[in-house]
Amino acid sequence: MTKQDDYLDSAAETFDLATRTSNSADKSHLLNLAEKWLDLADRSHRQPKRAARPFGEHPLVKRAFRGTPADRE
Repeated sequence: MTKQDDYLDSAAETFDLATRTSNSADKSHLLNLAEKWLDLADRSHRQPKRAARPFGEHPLVKRAFRGTPADRE
């Protein structure tokens, strides 16, 4: 499941809660929150996907593990 899917699920759950409450202040707050979840879903969808770099390539990791048996092979 992607972050976008998680955000959309949260938006749907929040909207569902808003439809069940009779308190207008709570309904307004929940609908605003659902809209923010939708905004997050939209932003996460529009973000460029970054290719994951193999963990060992990061310079700090290389320095921390310098001289380990894996480097000697």
